[in-house]
Amino acid sequence: MLSRGLFRSRFIVGGLVAAFVVLILPLQAPAQGRQGTLQGTVYSEGMRTRIANAVVKLRNLNDQREYVSPPSDPKGNYKILMIEEGWYTLGVSTPAGDFNLNYGIYIKGGEVAKLSLQLLPGGMLEGTGGNGAPKSFFSKPEGIAIIVLGVGGAAFAVYELVKNQEASPVR
Repeated sequence: MLSRGLFRSRFIVGGLVAAFVVLILPLQAPAQGRQGTLQGTVYSEGMRTRIANAVVKLRNLNDQREYVSPPSDPKGNYKILMIEEGWYTLGVSTPAGDFNLNYGIYIKGGEVAKLSLQLLPGGMLEGTGGNGAPKSFFSKPEGIAIIVLGVGGAAFAVYELVKNQEASPVR
């Protein structure tokens, strides 16, 4: 009963074809390359004062290749371009000393990672920010399409079941 009328609707068939195309073809433009960018701001402890002339350094955990930013501007902003995709450890050199991040960060090719850095006493560094973390499947366009199609298909099936039942004066 449900299968007979399901593919007769041009809207349903068109929706299924569109969903198939969305899942097969990428919706996002391909990355310009396997290189990313890291940018952000360097702050003192408490995230109140911006640090000028801080040099941010990245070291690749696989091949030990190092990327170095120019000194941060008077507002504490830094930027490192043309970073190969991969896992990195991060450090900051300032006139007050050197600071190291105690965990690795992942730089994704073709994207801009934003990371604000807080210099802590004892040479430690705390990072806040994002865009480098991978998205979950259901926050990507393909995942959203699957959710929409699933809910739409279930709603259509319920509609078809209810539509074919007789009206009863008892209900």
